[in-house]
Order: sequence, then C-alpha cells, then structure tokens
Amino acid sequence: MTHAAVIGIIVFLIMMVLIFAGVPVFISMLTCAALGFMWATNWDTTVMFTKFRTAPFDLAANYTYAVLPMFMLVGSLAGETGIAGGAFKAMHAWLGRIKGGLLFTVVAANAVFGACSGSSIAGNIVFGKLSMPELEAAGYSRKYSLGCIAASGALSTLIPPSMAIIMYCMISPITMNVGTALMAGVIPGLMTAILLCVTVRIIGKIFPGSIPPGGGEKVPMKEKLKTLTLLIPIICLFGLIIGGTFAGWFTATVGGAIGAVAVVVYSIVKKLPIKQIWHCIWEAGTMEAGIFPIIISGQLFGSFIAMTGLASNLATLIASVHAPRFFIFMLVVVLYIFCGCVMDIVSIIIITVPVVFPVLNAVGYSPYVLVICLCFMCEIAGLTPPIGMNVFATSNALRVKPAEIFSGVIPYFICEIAVVMILALFPDIVLFLPRVLGAAGV
Repeated sequence: MTHAAVIGIIVFLIMMVLIFAGVPVFISMLTCAALGFMWATNWDTTVMFTKFRTAPFDLAANYTYAVLPMFMLVGSLAGETGIAGGAFKAMHAWLGRIKGGLLFTVVAANAVFGACSGSSIAGNIVFGKLSMPELEAAGYSRKYSLGCIAASGALSTLIPPSMAIIMYCMISPITMNVGTALMAGVIPGLMTAILLCVTVRIIGKIFPGSIPPGGGEKVPMKEKLKTLTLLIPIICLFGLIIGGTFAGWFTATVGGAIGAVAVVVYSIVKKLPIKQIWHCIWEAGTMEAGIFPIIISGQLFGSFIAMTGLASNLATLIASVHAPRFFIFMLVVVLYIFCGCVMDIVSIIIITVPVVFPVLNAVGYSPYVLVICLCFMCEIAGLTPPIGMNVFATSNALRVKPAEIFSGVIPYFICEIAVVMILALFPDIVLFLPRVLGAAGV
C-alpha cells in the first residue's frame, strides 16, 4: 500500500474519532480534509486552498443538486394534502380484517406512499400518527407496533422516487443512469414489504397475544374498490416523475421540479391553506440547508480520499487476499451498522461512498446492486442506537421513549438485514426489472 493511501487511512480514522467524540459531522470532515490535503502534499497549502475555494461554489452552482429540495417538498406536501392518509385508508380496507392486518396496512401504506415521498422519516411521522391509536385500540403489542412503524419507513428508500438513491448516484465515483437505479429498487422494495409482513406473523407465533386475531367490520367489495381511487394522486405522481425520468423525457432534476409543481397544484386544488404550503416550502429549504454543508464537506473529503488512491489500493489489497466477495460485503454491512450508531443517513452515504463503492465494484458487484443495497443499509443503520434517526423521528412524532422503539424494532431490523444479504447473494433480483425494461447501463 502506498504512502498516500496510509495517510488516507489515518485521516479517515481521525475523522471517525472526531465524530464519535461528538464533533459535528461536517466540521469533522472539513477539518480532516484540510489536514489530509496538506499532509499528502508535504504540508503545502496550495492544493488545500484551491480545493476549499472552488468546491463549495462548484457544488452550490451544480444544477443536479436542485433535485434534493424538490423531492423534500414533494414528500412534505404529500403528507399535508392527505395523500398519505388516503394510502393508509385504502390499504386498511383491503388488509385490516386479517390477523396482523393493521401492521400489514402500515407496511403496505409506507410502500405505496414511498412512490411519491422519497423520505423514510416522512413515512415514520405520518403513519405513526395515523396508525398508533388504532393499533393500541385493537390490542397490538405496543413495542412491536412502534418497531414496525419505524422499520417500514425504510421502504421509501427502495420504492422510487428515492432521495437516497438519487444522492448516491450523484456522488458515486462510477457514472450511473438515475432512472435505471430508481427502477432497480422496485422489486427489492416489494420483497422487503412482503418479508416485513412475514415478520409480523412470526412475532405473533413466537409471542402469543402480541398480534391479535383478525376480525372487525367487513368491508364490502364495492367499498374496497372505491378506496382505490384514493391512490390515484400517488399513481399519477409516480408515473409523472419516474415514468418521465426512466423514458428519458427529462432528467431526475427536472422530474423532481415537475413533481413539486404537480403536488403544489394538487395542494391548491385540495384547498390547503397558503400558509401551510409556504411552511412546507420553508421546511424543504431548511432541510436542504442542513444537508448541504455535509454534502460540501463530504465532497472535499471524498476528493482527498481519491487523491490518496485509498479506495483503489484497498481494492487491490482485497483482491490479492482472494477473500470471498460476500465476506467483503458483510464487512461493509458491519461498518454501516457501526456508522448508524452515531451518524445520520446522509452523513453515512457521503462518508462511505468514496471508499466502499469502488472496493465492492472491483470485486464484482454491479453498481446498481450496490446503490440499492448500500442505500437500504443506510436506512437500516437508522434503526440502531444511540442515534437511530428513524427511531427518533417516530419517537418525537408519537411522544414515546426511544428505548421502547429500539426494543421493538429488533425483529424488523433482522428481517431487513436478511433482505440485504439476499440481494447481495442474488443480484438478479435487483437487476431483473431494469433488464426487462431495457434500461440503460445494466
């Protein structure tokens, strides 16, 4: 391994220590990027100042990144206009009477809502508030219900349009087609939803009484079919954003803008107060303002890692050891779980991509398989203590202790880890739909 790569490893470890010590992520990355640039150039500050002077402007002026606040706005307004409530009501009509049906409804509604929100935390908050009163009234175990609500939000990362997948494609060192990456998440998302429902039934078997028997008032077929009309806004939004992006009519950035305009128009038609619409716009802007410093610092740190050749050196080293590629993948899974203990999802993506993506690609994993698996791992990492962003979003929305959710989320956490392993072992699950549709780059 080269001297520069060793510097890369040391600086990376220093950054992790700073983060674990409580230093804000973007400050840790900026500090270590500056240190790394100077150390790698024999303490010449020229490269460091050049990078720090040009990178923030280049990123801020990058048209591609405008997609992030657009999808944040879509997700925020989708919750306010009743789109999420409609998805819950429709799924409840079809699934509510079977054993575990209310939790099945939570899972299915999250999967459907993911087709327009792109944000797991939005799903955690909206469906937590909608479902928890009914779950408690029906006699469902409180902790396993809370765990299901927190874990089901991760479906929004797999079901397109997904902000995590778009961000991964933008910062990946390997150029990918965003439309193809988004479509690659559909089958894994549906598979995850099914396995989460299976997990609910297993919990009911292992812990009798935690999942009450089905029943309740029967919903006539006519009423069930009528509830499907509630899904029309989601279907239209999904078709508009993803259909146009995948067909090549417009880029993901334009798709996000079109989706945002469409949901604003829908909000006006639904007579949502202007003050509420403005609040959603402000909220999307505020979220972007919180994320962008991390993106800038992550790009600077990633540039340093690229300069040291750390990723390529690690790939060469791993290849020389002849370790099974699944073993290498599992090491990355452990790293993500470890990172999730102290970092938010965006930080995990930005910090790890420059290092782990080239390494896993070099041992034979398709870039599109990696995007889906690693994005999903970022969400799963959001279920781990002590930070667990998805757990804390659910906790804040429902005013419950995070510890109660952490204890109930364990079975669902195991289920979602199993999904990632299955996708890594059988990558054709990810690639099947893009191949059938003749997607670019597969």
